[in-house]
Amino acid sequence: MHWSFKAASQLIERHPDRDVFVCASGISPSGHVHIGNFREIVTTFFVAKALEYLGKQVRFIFSWDDYDRFRKVPSGLPEHYSEYIGLPYSEVPDPHGCHESYAAHFESQFEETLEAFDIHPEYIYQSQMYQSGAYVEGVREALIKRREIYDVLMRYKTQSWNEVARDRYYPVTVYCRECGRDHILNLSYDELSDTIEYHCSCGHHEIAELEGFNRIKLNWKIDWPMRWRYEEVIFEPGGRDHSSENGSYTVSSDIMRTVFDGNAPHYIPYEFIGLKGNHAKMSSSTGHLITPDELLKIYPREMILYLFAKYQNTDAFDIGLDDDVIRLYTEFERNLRKFKEGLEIDEELNQVLQLSGAATSNLDKDPKFALIASTLPLVNFNISVLYRLFSRERPLEPDPFKLKCEKATHWINHWHRERLIQVNDTFNSQYYATLEREERRWLKAFLTLSETYVGDNDGFMTEVYEIVQGKTPAERKKSQKRFFEIIYQMILNQKNGPNIAVLVEVVGIKILKNLLTPKRYVFENIKEQRVS
Repeated sequence: MHWSFKAASQLIERHPDRDVFVCASGISPSGHVHIGNFREIVTTFFVAKALEYLGKQVRFIFSWDDYDRFRKVPSGLPEHYSEYIGLPYSEVPDPHGCHESYAAHFESQFEETLEAFDIHPEYIYQSQMYQSGAYVEGVREALIKRREIYDVLMRYKTQSWNEVARDRYYPVTVYCRECGRDHILNLSYDELSDTIEYHCSCGHHEIAELEGFNRIKLNWKIDWPMRWRYEEVIFEPGGRDHSSENGSYTVSSDIMRTVFDGNAPHYIPYEFIGLKGNHAKMSSSTGHLITPDELLKIYPREMILYLFAKYQNTDAFDIGLDDDVIRLYTEFERNLRKFKEGLEIDEELNQVLQLSGAATSNLDKDPKFALIASTLPLVNFNISVLYRLFSRERPLEPDPFKLKCEKATHWINHWHRERLIQVNDTFNSQYYATLEREERRWLKAFLTLSETYVGDNDGFMTEVYEIVQGKTPAERKKSQKRFFEIIYQMILNQKNGPNIAVLVEVVGIKILKNLLTPKRYVFENIKEQRVS
């Protein structure tokens, strides 16, 4: 059983009388939302879908923590953005000038990406919630019980409990009404009058009634449980950094019991995702990342969801943009074809295909991505030419074919230019001179077959294999591998390439003959070398 179905079953068992299952995710819009952040929301998405498959009504919420403070200037932003440090993200100007704020820019960008994934959570913007007064009761409760909160926090810290620090502790961030920043020097709360008093480093001093004061926000480990209770959340995942023994979930769960008189939601941790070949943690602030939007240019959405679903939530994995792309497409196409043909697959793979939306897609249709990616450069990425070429023997469904071509084109041109192969201009005399007599005989037989064969590609390939013989099956297989390597070297100047039959069609007999027919000077050169 897939881990999301296990989690869903546990939720149903724990809440047998619940009508609506609230599943939550949340991210701070500190910059581009990368694929590491994306794991947060797809983890919740998979559990929500599993609950729906099991017949339950789900409320899938996604919180934008845009009332968090702007902590540092991310890589790539102008240096003058340091003047906005201390403001909430929702009040920092959009560096691109197209949205009302820094937060709105990255929120909008990611929401459009989720739309492309057919993921539709209910968005909650924390700047709006806090400023509307929706959380005022939770804030008041935390201020009244601030010393108890201090006691909980200190249980998970190495510092010693301190009575003075306990008395001065406030579990909130206050944004000055004058300068907008959180540069507060002194803060106090009067429970009897229900008023906040603060002094800011900008010189502003204010006493305000809490009920109408919209410049206050609970700190993270208190904010989290307050929202669990407010939204009646029963499931929310968290990254490895929140899942340690003294991590945010453990501390917030304790605060949920101690301060907010409730139980923490069911929680499953997820591991981090990396970029293959780079061991640094992905980060919006450093610019070391790849976004889901960029992955959508390489893979269809079903394949990306398949990639995330096929790993256990506790498995770390790397995204590779080299030949890993070919391997993932090949695996996906093979498994989807098995599913479509009704072949036996295990329960977990079946659920992965269902959760990813792959089960209802047509991405299993021929030709396979690997063949398309190896052939497209030979026709200068002309999709129409390739479609005519591949549809000669059997009709093709144009939509999946075009989709795979577009993904392959972007991948090769932007991430794996090593695959920009070209047909040789001239006969490779230097390489030909290194071949054994038997190997040159193979090439001659191959050229003759290419010129005279009438039939389909499968039949042609059968004849190609017959050119090479061997004393044992293992010896024959080794010789056939060597034979194909020679063909690719003579035509493409590399050791591998597309399907041989397709290669012959793309290159054409005239060019093929020029590239495989030895010239007179070659034999003279060979003779001179042997004499010397």
